[in-house]
Amino acid sequence: MSEESSSPHRHGYTLVVGGEGEDTAWVLAALEWAGMEASVITEEGLHEHDDWVPPHLVILDDVLGGAARREAQARLRSHPSLRGVPILILSYDGDIDSYSGAITKGAAAYLVKPVSAEELTLAAGKLSGWMGSQDRTEKRRRLRRPLLMRIDVEVRARKTRTAGQLLDASGTGCRVELGEAVQPGDAVRVILHGVDDSTYVALGAEVRWHRLSPAGVHLAGLRFTGTTALLAGKLLGFASTGTT
Repeated sequence: MSEESSSPHRHGYTLVVGGEGEDTAWVLAALEWAGMEASVITEEGLHEHDDWVPPHLVILDDVLGGAARREAQARLRSHPSLRGVPILILSYDGDIDSYSGAITKGAAAYLVKPVSAEELTLAAGKLSGWMGSQDRTEKRRRLRRPLLMRIDVEVRARKTRTAGQLLDASGTGCRVELGEAVQPGDAVRVILHGVDDSTYVALGAEVRWHRLSPAGVHLAGLRFTGTTALLAGKLLGFASTGTT
């Protein structure tokens, strides 16, 4: 779908903010191949309107990197129609500073190009459900944020570790996908990953609930323990985004 055919009055779509090059065309094709409604627009075109019906997801297809990417992310987050909408960033900058900087400034996910169509559409599918979910009230969105980040979860008592993914977080806890079951009451350590591997930063937490999704994926709700909440707030961006 071209920029000209995009509209500020459509519901349930993904808005790809990019250019006219092959990168953005590939992003659009991958989303449409996965059956997701999507439109492409330049950042300049986006800011010509301030009355867009919010999309379910914004994908920033970055080609300039560095300061230009950071400035573009800040402008998207301040756009009146995009407040609270998850932002997924695609960039060639694969260093930990770029990754952590984007996350702490409010990005819901940061993927380093080249990225596979499967990885892109899986992340987009998870994030696009945030705005449309019935339990995402304005208050809940203000207190929590969607955040896709690879993690390891270590159960202290059993000394076991399983790989997983952060799904969303607040200043007091997080919701995760895991490869194995955990039990309510388990004391765990959530080890955050950067672009390629573990950051070796661990957040202490307690399992509050566990359930299987309809697809058979283990889901768990964790509450941060002790002073971990303060550290989590800094690492996961609540101090800079104004989320508590």
